[in-house]
Amino acid sequence: MFFKRPLCLFCISFIAGILFSDKLGFFPFLLSAAISCLILIIVFNRFGKTAVLILLSLLFFTAGGILFNNSQKVYTSGLKEIYGKQITFQGYVDSEVEKDGDKLVFIFKADRKPVSAKLMVNLYGGSGSDYGKIAYRTRLSLNAVINKPKPATNPGGFNYERYLASQGVSGTVNLLNYANIRVVGNEPGGWINKLGFKIKNTVLGIVEHSLDKNQAGLLAGMIIGYKDGLDENAFQAFSKAGLTHIMVASGMNVAFIILPLMFLFDKLRLGNKTSGFITIFVLILFIFVAGFSASVVRAVIMGIIILSGKIIMRETDIYTSISAAALILLFINPYTLYDIGFQLSFMATLSLVMFYPAIKKAVTYRRIPEIVSDTLAATLAAQLGVVPVTLYYFNNLSLISVISNLLVVPMVQIITIIGFVMVFAGLLNIRLAVLIGYINNSFLSFVLFVTEISSKVPYASLKLPTPPIWLVLLYYIIILYLFKWRQSLNSITGFRQIKLAAAGFAVLIAVAGSLLPRPMEITFIDVGQGDGAFIKTAHGKKVLIDGGGREAGSKSSFDIGEAVMVPYILDQGTKSIDIVIASHGHSDHTEGLEAVLKEMQVGLVILPDTDGNGFEKLEAICMKRGIKIEECKKGDSIRLDRETKFEVLNPLEFSKDTLSQQSLNNSSLVLKLIYKNIKVLFTGDSEVPVEERLVESDNEFEADLLKVGHHGSITSSSEAFLDRVKPRVAVISVGERNHFGHPSQAVVDRLLERNTKLYRTDECGAVTVTSYGQDLRISTMLHK
Repeated sequence: MFFKRPLCLFCISFIAGILFSDKLGFFPFLLSAAISCLILIIVFNRFGKTAVLILLSLLFFTAGGILFNNSQKVYTSGLKEIYGKQITFQGYVDSEVEKDGDKLVFIFKADRKPVSAKLMVNLYGGSGSDYGKIAYRTRLSLNAVINKPKPATNPGGFNYERYLASQGVSGTVNLLNYANIRVVGNEPGGWINKLGFKIKNTVLGIVEHSLDKNQAGLLAGMIIGYKDGLDENAFQAFSKAGLTHIMVASGMNVAFIILPLMFLFDKLRLGNKTSGFITIFVLILFIFVAGFSASVVRAVIMGIIILSGKIIMRETDIYTSISAAALILLFINPYTLYDIGFQLSFMATLSLVMFYPAIKKAVTYRRIPEIVSDTLAATLAAQLGVVPVTLYYFNNLSLISVISNLLVVPMVQIITIIGFVMVFAGLLNIRLAVLIGYINNSFLSFVLFVTEISSKVPYASLKLPTPPIWLVLLYYIIILYLFKWRQSLNSITGFRQIKLAAAGFAVLIAVAGSLLPRPMEITFIDVGQGDGAFIKTAHGKKVLIDGGGREAGSKSSFDIGEAVMVPYILDQGTKSIDIVIASHGHSDHTEGLEAVLKEMQVGLVILPDTDGNGFEKLEAICMKRGIKIEECKKGDSIRLDRETKFEVLNPLEFSKDTLSQQSLNNSSLVLKLIYKNIKVLFTGDSEVPVEERLVESDNEFEADLLKVGHHGSITSSSEAFLDRVKPRVAVISVGERNHFGHPSQAVVDRLLERNTKLYRTDECGAVTVTSYGQDLRISTMLHK
């Protein structure tokens, strides 16, 4: 295959170079490339065809790593000396300006010293007259702080820094008003972008005028990839129904541009060259209209390659076209490899090309209409490729997608064609577009109806744990063997023995892995200004202590449970938790547990012995789902496994505990985790009065690791308490730039004076502690 299609091998090598450079670091990557080159020279005495191919592949491998390293310098560390400083700089708006309430969002290209980079700007608090001043290519002078985008702060979490890097953006700017922004003129050029924006807005205007709101939002997504026409609930419904792909402009849209144009040019008797070049220009313009989404750029590049083949009278190869499209995108920006849209688009396309013929043959029967077998084969083929990607990133598996696609996909082609006709009609007469819209409205309503019904079917969509990378790779190897390689591999002499040996080796590895001792692992999750800790014992018991949340009275709609806690637990490869513990009733500890209790399989919920204040929502969810609740007080013991247990040090029985009755913070469960020779103290938000009571008691609460009380507030961590605990390591769970001023500098100083190694989630991200029972090993998501 690679001799016939060398570009496929070069593309794979380029991608491997990016991954090696990212995971190993640049210098280990260069060393591996040099060693590979040396081996090549030693093994191959003569530069035959194979050696040349390998050498070129090695060059692409090296190029991928070098380009990624350069991109890393530009996008993630290029403004290292400027991040966090208030400076004045100039540039121009390099994107369409999006309006979201009283906020404007746009890409700003700073092009004069001291800053030369693309920035994401969020501009708040403008009036109607202010909005009109800023548009694409408006030249501005800003006086602002450039913020470094945050990488993932929790294992498996969203990497905002990498996401922006894939868009070519190096930093963010938040302006709360127009006082620090000044319009200084207009930047010349950008005519093709302006034309693209004008076409897009014209199309949106016609679509919105001709159709009902939801139908217009769906059609806009289908023909130009516009995603703001449908609300979050509609997106969730399409996701559960397995139909999100129809809302994305992609190869089908490109085909609907190429085919009518080529037909028209043929009737006008234009030559291959003229018609090809005009069509290529229209396709490039479509990229600007559709907003440079990975699926559109991939489809357009492949379309251009096919058209170029027609111009020079050469037949193109689909695998080579896909590889060329990927290489072009990755040469422009290697971070595109980490764009989810890029991965889904290319995996779906490859799957269709590789698996469709075999599946089509398997599902073709005399009594099944051709359109049904075509749709079924295409749906199954695409799903085979994208299921691991969607599971890895979104943890969703749509079980009803085959049925919903069978009902909807045949309609999509009709809707798209009528949609294009409607738009062109609207350019001539908007009333004509409205008449055509009546026809399309019924088809679009059918799609929305099927989506809504499909999404509400019980178990239409399953939320599953994140598959490990090795399982994803094994999955692709198996489906490639079943649908592509089986016949050719089975013909190889001795392949049966190889399969048996590989299976035996896999079983041996699995058995050996199960026999190896495992450590206890505690992760202090970055939940902002709140608490959350996930414990996995050496014998596999899983415990969650607190789940973060908003402070009381907050108007934010951000759900820490849905956004952080549930994804984190799924990324640990599990959907079940043995014990959920809420330390006390404040929302910054309990709110994130609500989504966990609703969506995870929970064995037991433990609360402090109180009057129930602050736990009403948790108790209601537990009652609805049949989850057992137990209340704990001082003297109780919670056995996790034969080597691990909690001792409860606080609160006292509620009727006798004046501290708990007076303050929710002082009703916090104080838990001492004991695993072999290691002790960890969890203090919730308990304050000095509780600490004094502990110091005066006979309890032994010395610990190797202390979860610092109340986010490092001055109201906790007294001198006497720290002297009794004697922690070697302390973790403060605290939000970045919180308005409480946590942690108190006095508390930080007390810990450092005692030679305690201090970790803060606002600086370190999630803090993970592993132990085999003798010592502690600490790792953090961020490096200070």
